[in-house]
Order: sequence, then C-alpha cells, then structure tokens
Amino acid sequence: MLRIPHLKKVLVGSAFAGAFFFAAPAAGAQEAPQPGFDAAAAVDQVRSDLADWGISTPEVDPQVTDAVTEAVNQHLPQAPQAQQAADQAAAVATAPQTHDYADAPATNPNPIELEETVRQATQPEFKPQNIDPNYQWRNDMFSKVMAGKPTKDFILHRVPGSYFDAPQVPEESNAALTEGKSLYGPGTPIYVNDESMCTLTAAGTDNAGRKVGLTAGHCGEVGQSVASADSWQVGPSGTIVDKNAELDYSVVEFGANAEVSRTYNGVTANRLGGNVKPGDISCKRGLATGDTCGMTLATIPQYQFTQVCAMQGDSGAPLFNRGRLVGSVTGGINPPGFNGACRTPLQGAVHVPTAVTNMDAILADLNRRGGVGAGFSLPEN
Repeated sequence: MLRIPHLKKVLVGSAFAGAFFFAAPAAGAQEAPQPGFDAAAAVDQVRSDLADWGISTPEVDPQVTDAVTEAVNQHLPQAPQAQQAADQAAAVATAPQTHDYADAPATNPNPIELEETVRQATQPEFKPQNIDPNYQWRNDMFSKVMAGKPTKDFILHRVPGSYFDAPQVPEESNAALTEGKSLYGPGTPIYVNDESMCTLTAAGTDNAGRKVGLTAGHCGEVGQSVASADSWQVGPSGTIVDKNAELDYSVVEFGANAEVSRTYNGVTANRLGGNVKPGDISCKRGLATGDTCGMTLATIPQYQFTQVCAMQGDSGAPLFNRGRLVGSVTGGINPPGFNGACRTPLQGAVHVPTAVTNMDAILADLNRRGGVGAGFSLPEN
C-alpha cells in the first residue's frame, strides 16, 4: 500500500460518496422515457456485489437514481424492444442473471479447431481447462448499462467485480495458438501460477537474446508459471525469474512455446521510458478495465500517480504517454479501510488514484541487477 502525504487532498476528493456516482448521459429526443432500466436496482446490485468483496457502502439518494433512470431510459430502444428491455430490467431487479447465454459468442470470438499437436501441447494440470470460466459473455440489461453500452448485444466480463466490457482475444493470438504457441505483447492478459490474473507491461528480448516480459511484482513469486489468458490452451509458456518488490515489477522468461511482439490487440509500444509531468494525460490497456485515460496528479523519481481507471486484473498494465510506454500499473492508492477501485465506466473519474512504476526506473534497475532482463528492448515487430 503506497501512502503519499501530499496526495491526501486528492484521495479525499476522489473517494466515493455512495456506492458510486453516475454520470448521466445528455438528454436526447424529448419523447417520454421507456421503462427499460431501474438505476435504483442497479445501485442495489452494485452495493450487494461490493458487500461480497467485504466493502460496505452507504445508500444512494433516491433523487440521484431517479434522475439516472430517466436519463438512461431515453437512450434505450423504443417499443417493441423497449418492452423486452423492461422485462430484462425487472428480472435484474429481482434476481440478477449470472448465467451464460446459449446464443452468445463462443468463448473465443473466433473459435479455432486445434490441431492434434496443439491438443497434446495443452498441459492437463493447467487451470482453467476446456472453457475459460473467466471469459463470460453477458446480454442482460444490468451488465450492458453498467458497462456504459446499453445498446450493445453482448458484454464481455473477464475479471470478477469488473463491470467493464473487457478486451477480446485478438486474431494474432489465435494465429499463434494454431502453431501451439502463446503470443505476448503490451497489454496481454496473463495467468500467474494458474490462478492470479494480471496484465503484461511489455514483451521483448534482453542483451542475451532471451525472450522476456515485464509485469507487476505482486502478481506472483519467483518460480511461478505464466500463461496467456488469451491462449490458455497452450498452458504455461513462461516463468517468473526475478522481481523487485520495492519497484513492484517482475521479470518473466518465456519458453520455446512463446512469441513476443511490440504490438498486441491494437496496442503498440514503439519507445520505452520518458518523463511525465503533472497535468499530462496518459492511457493504459488492462485486462479488467480495458483502455482508459486519466490525468497525471504527481510524480516522483520511481513512481507517478494518475487518475487512470484501474482495478484488480489491471496490475502490470502498460501506461502510454505521447506514444511512449512510460510505466507499469501497480495498484490503487487506498486509504486504510477503504476500497475505491474503478469498477464501471459510469464512475467517470470518481475513484482512487492509480500508482504506476516509471519505466525508466524499471529499465535502470534491470541493468543494475544484471541477469535475465538486463538490456531489455522491444522486438522489431
């Protein structure tokens, strides 16, 4: 837990006043709103979900939820779809849906029939198996509204407690999978030791030509296995070989069944490091909350503190500023006894700040320590 005294005012200003604050959409056409969404029920569901995580939140003013209900309903489909939406919202209010849907996209949006060699390469002891339980499609109205996409057909959830529409498996990962390999690059979702979910900061090579990756230090311990959550069928394809707890970064050495790239799922790291100043806007790509941007609040030699949205699962996510990969997400700055993680885009900037380890500090430490990861550089492609 990082505690920075001069950020005290920022922390207080960013804390939740209720379960969360909604940013109501601007009003559209002036026709009467359709009864498609009940904000009060949504808030109650959020409070219930947070309670499951041991987080107690006060009730939200009914005037706020009534205003949100009216604003959201103006953007929902008109009859006859509106009646279907109303039925879905009513079902959410009484018994929120938690099951998958038969007509949802496959676990992999572009399923691939694995060749026998790939099947043999799959390690039976690796979990999850067959169908990744953390790759879940939802089409209930509650999930779509909480993701800020009420008109989208399906929302993808990949991290428990996150209401964001998560990044899908990219085509380049599927292509590597057909060859029995996992592809790694900036923003690749990973499993550590078969259970922890994190995000890869970057992948490349060191001065000895070894394929290596970087992620948050608290994601695992030295000796634990690493696998791509986008091609988990391959099984573990890397091992944590070094870490610095103070800077909160880990070094992953990849095996023969891994490939590295500077581009992954539409995100490219062209350069490493660089200065970030308070007031600058930076953006990250994480497993839990996808692509989010926020203002830099403060910087010190080893860390920067931003209002970029992040939560569990985004640890290790690459942070970009002016085209440079400038840092690795380490975690939220939570006051004792308080958890104000960013769990839905409806929060806007109302969440605790995020701490990010500066890439320059990571690279300097790698070179100072020597060994695997020293001289880290990005791949040519």
